[in-house]
Amino acid sequence: MKISLKYSIPAVKMDFVNVNLTKDNKIFIDPLKIKRGKTELHKKCYEAIEYFINNLLNLAKNKNYGEVLKIINNFHERNETRLGYSLNTIYGKSFGENGGKDLVRLLSKSGVLEQGMVEDIYDCIMMVPNIGEDKVSDLITTIIFKDLVKYTQEQCNLWKIPMEKVKISKLCWDSENKDWTEIETELPALKHIPIVFVPKSFVGEEYIFSYERLYREVIIPLYKEREKRAKESKFVVHYKNGTTHVLGNALRKAYPCTKYVIMDFIKQYDNVYREFKDSIIE
Repeated sequence: MKISLKYSIPAVKMDFVNVNLTKDNKIFIDPLKIKRGKTELHKKCYEAIEYFINNLLNLAKNKNYGEVLKIINNFHERNETRLGYSLNTIYGKSFGENGGKDLVRLLSKSGVLEQGMVEDIYDCIMMVPNIGEDKVSDLITTIIFKDLVKYTQEQCNLWKIPMEKVKISKLCWDSENKDWTEIETELPALKHIPIVFVPKSFVGEEYIFSYERLYREVIIPLYKEREKRAKESKFVVHYKNGTTHVLGNALRKAYPCTKYVIMDFIKQYDNVYREFKDSIIE
C-alpha cells in the first residue's frame, strides 16, 4: 500500500516520496541531489553530511581509527523510510556492520589520505569496496534522520495525517549536538512501526555521480585509446586496410567495473578523475 492510498492524498501534490509501505522501494537518497537543492532543508542536511564525513576523515588522518569505528558502528539500516532494501536484507549488511570496516581499511592504507585521494563522501562512493547506493543512502539517512523526522511532522500537519507516539529503535545522529541520541516522538505509523517521509528532491533510482558512470564514460574510453596507442596490444585488431578495432568486451573483462579497478585508475589518472568529478559536482 502506497502512502497516497493509505492517507487519501493526491500523489502528484505530495512533496515527499510516495513509497509502498509494505515492500522495498528501489530508490536511494543521493547526496548530490541534496547538494543541488535550494531549500533550507537541503542546505541544512547537506551541511550535516559534510560535517559528519569531514569529521570521520579528520579522525582517520590522525589515525584515530578506533573512534572512527565507534562512530560508524552506530549506522544501521533505517527501515522507517522504506527506501532501498530496508525491508529485505538479503542484499547485505548495513554500512555500520560491513561498509564501515571497509572504509577504515581504505583510509588506513598508507598515502590514501595524505595524497588527497579521499576528500569527501563522493570519493568514498567511488573507492570504498562493498559500498553502493543502498549503504550510502542508509548512512545519509542516519546523519539527517532528525531533520527527516521534523520534515515528516510538518508534512503530517499539512496533510492532516494522524501520528502516534513512537520510540525509534536505533540511535540517531544529532547534528546540532554532534552526538548520538535516542528519539521518542510522534510520527505516522503502520502497525505501530514508524514511517519517515523523504523529499522527492532527495532521491533517485541511481546516483548522478557513481563509479559505474566513471567506468562507462571515462575509464573504458581512455583505456581503449591507450590500447590503440600501444605498440602491441592483445585488445587491438589490425585490419589490412589500416583500420584498427579495440576488443571492448575483452578489455572490460580484463578491467571489470569493480572498486579495485576504479581505485587503480584514480591512482594512475588522478587529474582525469578530478576533472570528471568537478564536471558533475558543481
